[in-house]
Amino acid sequence: MMENNDDLCHIYDISLFNVNDLDVLLHEILKQAREILNSEAGSIYINEDDALSFNVFQNDAMSYENIYKQFYTLKDLKLPLSEQEKYLAVQSFTTKKIIIIDDIYEAKEYNFLGVKEFDKKFSYRTKSIITAPLIHPIDNRTLGVVQLLNKKDGEDVVVYNKKDKQLLSMISSFISLSIANAQDNIAKLKEINSELEIANDKLKARVEKEINESERKSAIIFHQSKLASMGEMIGNIAHQWRQPLSAISTISSGLSFNIELGNYKEDETIKGLRQVVDTTKHLSQTIDDFREFYRLDKSEKNFDLTANILSSISITEAALSENHIQLITNFDEDISIYGYDNELKQAILNILQNAKDALLDNLTITDDRFIFIDTEIEDNFVTVKIKDNAFGIPVEIIDNIFLQNFTTKEEVGGTGVGLYMTKEIVEKHMVGSLLVSNVEYIYKNIKCKGAEFILKFQAKR
Repeated sequence: MMENNDDLCHIYDISLFNVNDLDVLLHEILKQAREILNSEAGSIYINEDDALSFNVFQNDAMSYENIYKQFYTLKDLKLPLSEQEKYLAVQSFTTKKIIIIDDIYEAKEYNFLGVKEFDKKFSYRTKSIITAPLIHPIDNRTLGVVQLLNKKDGEDVVVYNKKDKQLLSMISSFISLSIANAQDNIAKLKEINSELEIANDKLKARVEKEINESERKSAIIFHQSKLASMGEMIGNIAHQWRQPLSAISTISSGLSFNIELGNYKEDETIKGLRQVVDTTKHLSQTIDDFREFYRLDKSEKNFDLTANILSSISITEAALSENHIQLITNFDEDISIYGYDNELKQAILNILQNAKDALLDNLTITDDRFIFIDTEIEDNFVTVKIKDNAFGIPVEIIDNIFLQNFTTKEEVGGTGVGLYMTKEIVEKHMVGSLLVSNVEYIYKNIKCKGAEFILKFQAKR
C-alpha cells in the first residue's frame, strides 16, 4: 500500500529528477542487465574524482514514491575509493573483480553500510548481491560499478551462480563501452558549447566594430542569420542522430536477447560491439560537422565547391530523408572557387531549408518530392542551380523574397533573414549573383514545376 505523504504530491513532475541523456542511457542499460539476470533491483555507480558516485537506482518491488525518496536520499552519495574494505562496490572497482554475496545478513566481510537501514526503512529484504566493475574492453579503464540485487526464480530469491557471473562480465563490457562513448560525446558537446560561446563573443565584437565603421545594418543581420539558423541546425542534428541511436538500440537488444537465451557466441558478440563503436563514431562525426559549420571564417581562400555543398547536405540530409524528399545531385567535379567557405555553406543550407519548407507546405507525403542541385563551370564562371518541385513561388511575392524581414512564415516564427542573408553572402561576400525564377521541367516522366535559385560567381582567382 502506497504512503500518502503530503510532501510527495508533486512527485510526478519529471523535471525534479534532473534527468539528462546519460541518465536515460544508464537506466536503459540497468533495466536490460536486470532482465538478463532476473534481478529484482540494481544500481550503477560512476567513477568521479576518486569516488564512486551514485547515478541510477531501480527496484521492481518498491512503490514509485519509495523509489523517488530513495533516489533523492542517494543522489549525492559518493563512496571514496580509499575505503575499499568498507564498501562492496569500491572493492569490486579497485580489485577489478566480480563479487557475489549469497546473503548480506550472513556475510561478515562487509558492513553493508546503509543496506540494512534501507531494508528497515522500506520493509524490504535484500539478500543476494552481485557486483561487477565496468571495465572498458579497449583501453582497460574502470569506469564504475554495476550492482544487481535479489535474483528471482519465480517468487523465490535465489543466489547468483557462475553463469550469472559470466553473463554479467560480458554485459559489463558493453555497459562500459556505451558509458565511455556517451561521456565522450557529452565532453565534445561541452567543447562545442564553449566554442559557440567564443564564436558568439567574437561575432558580437565584430558587430560592434562594424557599427563603428557605419556597417551596423549588415553586421546585425548577419548575426541574426546565425542565431536563426542555429535552431534549425540543432533540429537537423537530432534528425541525424535518430537512425544511429536506433541502430545501437537494435544491436544491444539483439545481444541481450541472445545472451538471455544462451545462444550468444563470442565472435558475434564482439562483432556487435564493434558495430556499436562504428555507429558511435558516426555520432561523433556529426558533432564535428556541427562544430566545423559554426567556425567563423577569418579570411578568403580557395576551396572545393563540391565538398562545400556536400558539407551543407550532410547537415540536412536526415531531415530530408525523414520527410521523403529525394535529393538529386549533378556535380561538375574539380571546381575550385575563392571566398568564404563557411558563409557559402550557410547560403546553400538556407536555400535547401527554404526548398524543404516549400515541399512540406505544398506537397503531401504521398507526392514525389524532389530537390535538384547542379553545378557547372564555363569560361571561369561557376554556376550552382538548386530547384524543387513545390509548384514555385507566387508571382505576387517572388520579387520580394530577398528583401530584409520579408517572410510568409510569421505564424511559425519566420524572421525573413535567411534568403536576405543568402543574397548578401553571394553578392557582397562572394562577389557573385543570386537569381530566382519559377521553372517547369520533366524528371523521369514526371512533370514538375518549382522555384530555381541560380548562384553564379567566379572560379578560383
